[in-house]
Amino acid sequence: MNILGRAQQSLKGSAVGRWFAEREPNEQRVILALTAAMALTILWLGIWKPISDWRTLEHNRYQNAQSLFDWVQLNEDRAREIARGGERSTGNRSLLPLVTRSADAQGIRINRLQPESNSVVSVVIQAQPFNEVLSWLHQLQINNGISVQRVSIDAEGTSGLVNAQIRLR
Repeated sequence: MNILGRAQQSLKGSAVGRWFAEREPNEQRVILALTAAMALTILWLGIWKPISDWRTLEHNRYQNAQSLFDWVQLNEDRAREIARGGERSTGNRSLLPLVTRSADAQGIRINRLQPESNSVVSVVIQAQPFNEVLSWLHQLQINNGISVQRVSIDAEGTSGLVNAQIRLR
């Protein structure tokens, strides 16, 4: 006797098997359909869904790691330069265009840009959105290695607008 036959014989001999055999044929079909639906639900929730969720999570992790790897490759030279202690902008001549171009790209209007000694540039900004000014300063540091030496930000009369005096190096 095969395994399926033995399982069928033990089911018929059990209390559940006897209870099932006493039901009408229509009730037996409904019970079998509900049992199959429950088994499929258990398989879905217990096996398929966790595996699918894990696959999605790992795919997202892979994409994040790949984008980080691509970014590191693109910025490898800059990282090596920083590790050696060098700066990309070594003088006022190269710092001024970087500041003005990045300000234009961020939509920041510079009112005054004044070179100072030791590769320092003073910037005066008036009536600009606070969040955009902070975003611009962040982008200067991240993309160009320009650091903020000193910043003074005052509220403008209009909500959300600020005046700022910034020293960049």
